[in-house]
Amino acid sequence: MASAIDLHDEALAFHQRLPQRLWKYLNGRGIPDAMIHKHLLGWNGQRITIPISDRMGKFTFFKLAKDPRDKTESPKMLSTRGAHAELYGWEQAAAKPDQIIICEGEFDRLVLEGQGFAAVTSTGGVMAFRPEWAEAIKEIRDIFICFDNDTAGRLGTERVARLLPQARVVRLPEEVGEGGDVTDFFVCLGKSREEFMRLLKAAQTMPLKEPVSPPDLEGNLIPTTPDEEVALLKSLVAIEDLVGQCVALRRQGKNFIGHCPFHDDQHPSFLVYPATRSFYCFACRASGDAISFLMKAEHLTFPEALKVLREFAR
Repeated sequence: MASAIDLHDEALAFHQRLPQRLWKYLNGRGIPDAMIHKHLLGWNGQRITIPISDRMGKFTFFKLAKDPRDKTESPKMLSTRGAHAELYGWEQAAAKPDQIIICEGEFDRLVLEGQGFAAVTSTGGVMAFRPEWAEAIKEIRDIFICFDNDTAGRLGTERVARLLPQARVVRLPEEVGEGGDVTDFFVCLGKSREEFMRLLKAAQTMPLKEPVSPPDLEGNLIPTTPDEEVALLKSLVAIEDLVGQCVALRRQGKNFIGHCPFHDDQHPSFLVYPATRSFYCFACRASGDAISFLMKAEHLTFPEALKVLREFAR
C-alpha cells in the first residue's frame, strides 16, 4: 500500500480535478463547498473519491462513489485496495463534543457536519460498527443513532444500541419513505437544522429486551431450517455483486478478478467464481462463499453476516 503521505498527495490531486458539475451534484446532495474542501472530495476520472483516514488522521484508502452520469448497474460505492471497516469521522470523535450522531454512509455524515452536527459512520456498513469505536465515544454526553429507514438500518441500530445502550435512536419522519435517510430529510424534504434538532430531542433509547426479529424476503419469519435458509440466500445473491461492493472487479472470461481485500495485493490475485458462488485468492489463499466473505471483510459474526445477506437479497 502507498504511504499515508502518498495518499494525502493523491487525495489533494483528486480534489483539484473535481469537475464543476460534480461540485454542483454534491451541493445538490446537501454537501456544502466547505465540506468538499475540508474533506478533499475529489475525482479520479471515473468516480468521486472520498479519502478515509485512520484514528491518527492518516489517509489509508478511498471510498469511490458512483458518477451520477454512470447509468450502468455498477455498485453505488466501491473501495480501493487495502480498504477495511473504518470509522469515518475520527476527528469528530476525538474532539469529544457534547453530542455525536452515528449515521449511515459517508455522504450522510458530510450532510450532518455541513448542518453543524458532529457525526461518524462506518465505512463497512451498518453491521460493521466495531466495539472499539463504541469504547472511543462512550463518554460523549449525548450519543444518537440515525440510520436509514429500512431493514438493514433497523438491524444496524439494534447492533449499535447493544454496544452503546445509552445511545438514543433518531426516528426519521414517515415522509422520507422506505429506505429514506438523512440526505432525504434535508434535501428531498427541505427540512431545517432546527427541525432535525427536534428529532434529536424526541429520540429515545432502544428497548433491547425486544430485539428486532430477522425477516425473510417477504418480511415474515423464516420457516425453513438454518441450512436451507443459507442455501436459499446464497442462490439469490450474485457473489460478484456482493464482493463488488468493496472490491473493484473486472471480468475475466466467466469469472471476475480484482485486488484481494485481505492483504496488500500488488497484482490482482483475487478471483470470484459466479458458477460456484465462491472466491479464492491465489496469493493469501483466502477462500469461501458470500457469508465467509462478509465475515472476513466486515469482521462480522455468522448471524450478523446472515442478516446482511438477507437484506442484500431483498
